[in-house]
Amino acid sequence: MRRKLSAKWGYSLLLIAIFSLAFLLRTYHLHWPLADWHSWRQADTAAVTRNFIKEGFHPFYPQFDSFWALNSYGPKNIHRYFFAEFPLYNILVYPLYRYWGVNLAAGRLVSILFSSLTVFSLYWLVRPYSGKGVAFLAVFLWATMPYNVYYGRVIMPDPLHVFCGVTALAFLSYWRQKGSWWQLITGGIFLALTILTKPYGIVLGAAIVGLLLLLPLKEIWRRRWQIIVLAFISLTPYLLWRWHINHYPEGQFGTDWLINSTHIRFRPAFFRWLFYERLTKIMLGGGGLALFITGLLAPKKKEEWIFYFSWLFGLLVFLFYFATGNVTHDYYQLPFVPLVVIFTSQGAWYWWRQAKTKWRYLWNGSIVVSLLAMMLAIGWYETQGYWHINNWAIVEAGQAADKLLPKDAKVIAPYNNDSAFLYQVNRPGWPSVPEPIGKLIKRGATHYISVSFDSLTRRLMDRCRVVKQTKSWVIIDLRQCQKEKS
Repeated sequence: MRRKLSAKWGYSLLLIAIFSLAFLLRTYHLHWPLADWHSWRQADTAAVTRNFIKEGFHPFYPQFDSFWALNSYGPKNIHRYFFAEFPLYNILVYPLYRYWGVNLAAGRLVSILFSSLTVFSLYWLVRPYSGKGVAFLAVFLWATMPYNVYYGRVIMPDPLHVFCGVTALAFLSYWRQKGSWWQLITGGIFLALTILTKPYGIVLGAAIVGLLLLLPLKEIWRRRWQIIVLAFISLTPYLLWRWHINHYPEGQFGTDWLINSTHIRFRPAFFRWLFYERLTKIMLGGGGLALFITGLLAPKKKEEWIFYFSWLFGLLVFLFYFATGNVTHDYYQLPFVPLVVIFTSQGAWYWWRQAKTKWRYLWNGSIVVSLLAMMLAIGWYETQGYWHINNWAIVEAGQAADKLLPKDAKVIAPYNNDSAFLYQVNRPGWPSVPEPIGKLIKRGATHYISVSFDSLTRRLMDRCRVVKQTKSWVIIDLRQCQKEKS
């Protein structure tokens, strides 16, 4: 009895240690300005929470900083609505902003917390199917994979989305075994949050079908009302949210282009980007590929085959259907990470278990450790640029503008339609110049801020009052301009 209690405490402490490691790694550059990899998407998300503070807490009408519609065919977004997803992440960050003030570190800490908590959910999900050894190695790789470390601290809803998805599957997996209503309802709530944070979370339905296939047909029929309740709980919140936001098309992203607008699906470039650049190099760092493939092919119990591959099937449907979106955005592959670390851990465990002698254990163990070390080292090499600030000038110009400009200013901050620059300025406005400056001035633009001394910027510098200028950027007052000579 004492041994069992001692082992249980040991496993718990190891799990807490891995959680702590995950949390610590994700605090790297915690206070870094919002101008690193995919800063455009992070800036939009961060602006929503900041505007909850500046303009009032209205979670059903989230606003970012840009006046332009999120799609190319909609009307002008005069209310600056941002209906990319239900703002659950922003709602969770909001009380921290209220307490500490608007602080990017607080926003990152929310993502870090949920990404790190996934350690527990993933362990509880994997252990009943693959055992403690695979489960512990899987959560260790989850904690340390450099790609996952970076995306576990971004100001985006994706870490929360993956946590909710894995937690939903964990609860529903235990519901399959025990048939408990509370496990079903809890799993349904987490599944609803998964779909609310990212609608493509509905592909987890394939994994749930896999869980149901593990039940006898009579048992499925006996639980038919529970299954109906699960469907109702998980889908109704998103359907209501969708009905609400359809009244505001200007605040929604156009999604048609994500499907296959570049006709890249199943072309050589499609496989190169997703299976070589993303999976092999960035996630698995080359070294983990052999273990991952071994994990795919290694013998498994019936429960493992059906559940894991049903889950994988759903994710592949998402990957192939939204072909252009997945090639364009590498963070779209974040939901694959739990399965990637599971199969990689199964591969490592398989080679370890194949050893029958002391020397074979030493040999196989050395190979496995070397491959995992290579995976993490090369993964870090491939992703180290993610943390770099892409353009310090937008940070410096934005901070200066925030100090110099009136609070009611509306600015033009052109940066290839990337709102990361606009976010630094802390004023609403336009992240590009798609219309003549005169029209934007009529719409309320008061200042022009640029980190590029192009022809338009120089013309405005000649005509209008320059508030401040350095070698890297310039702030121009559009309210004090001379008329151009005809």
